[in-house]
Formats: sequence, C-alpha cells, structure tokens
Amino acid sequence: MIKRSVYLVSAIILMAVIAFGALKFWDKDKLSGSSISAETSSEEALETSVKKMEGLEFAQSVPEDASEATVTAMMHKMTHQKVIASEKWGIIQMDQESISKAKQLLQASDFNSKEELLEIISRWEKGKFDQVDDDHNFIWELQGGSIGRATGILTEQQEQQFIENNFSN
Repeated sequence: MIKRSVYLVSAIILMAVIAFGALKFWDKDKLSGSSISAETSSEEALETSVKKMEGLEFAQSVPEDASEATVTAMMHKMTHQKVIASEKWGIIQMDQESISKAKQLLQASDFNSKEELLEIISRWEKGKFDQVDDDHNFIWELQGGSIGRATGILTEQQEQQFIENNFSN
C-alpha cells in the first residue's frame, strides 16, 4: 500500500515537472516569435512611413464652415508627414499655411475637442513636434481609429524623404 502511494505521488510530481517544463518552453518560443514579429512590424512601419502615398490634399480646399470631423481629418493627414505608422491614409503638407488654416477653423468653431485641438495646433505653430506621435494618436482616437496608430516620430532625414516623395514636383 505504501509502495503504491509512493509511486502515485512520484508519478504526479513527474507529470507536474514535465507540464511546467513544457509551458516554459512554449512561452519562450512564443515570446521570441513576438519580438521578431515586432521588429519586422517596426521596420515595415518605417518603410511605409516615408514612401510615396496616395490621397494628397491641400488645406486651402477645406471649407470655412468645415465640420469637426473635417478639421480632425485635416490635422490627422498633416501628422502623416512626421510620424511612423504601419498605415497612413491621405496627406496634407504640414506647413505654416496648413497650420494657420487649421487654427483659424478651430478658433471659429464650437467643436467638442476644440481646446485640445487648439493646444495641439499651437504647439505645431511654434514648431514643437516632439509629441506629434501622441497628437496623431489623440486625433486618430477621436476619429475612431483602429489601424495605423503612430509608433514614433520620423527623423529629420526620414521626414525630408517623405516630403521629397510626396510634395516635390
């Protein structure tokens, strides 16, 4: 009877050790696969972030009585010049003319997010783009974004490549 109990306890312990080892091995493979995938995604996002895009628009084409959705779409498209994202749909050049137009529209509005958007546009007007990725994601979330979250900010060289690819004649 005692031998049988010892064998039973030993078998349970052995099965637990094997199960624990298998789980550890599986988690290690799963984690290493995720990091490779994340690296690839980052590289692909960067490549996507500087390439020539479709959907060039101009700030002056936005009407004076534009809706909040139109102004947020305009600002969102402006950020594409400066951010790293896996997907970007539409672009408007981030220049003083576009920034001024957005600010003018915001100041004349009664939008729900007016204060937050004015804070963003005021930073841009001063040439402060150190949190443009967060600005992008705030606007993107206002629009109900699900694909194309900004994951960083382009370097000056990368932004210049984006500008040459998209705004040079």
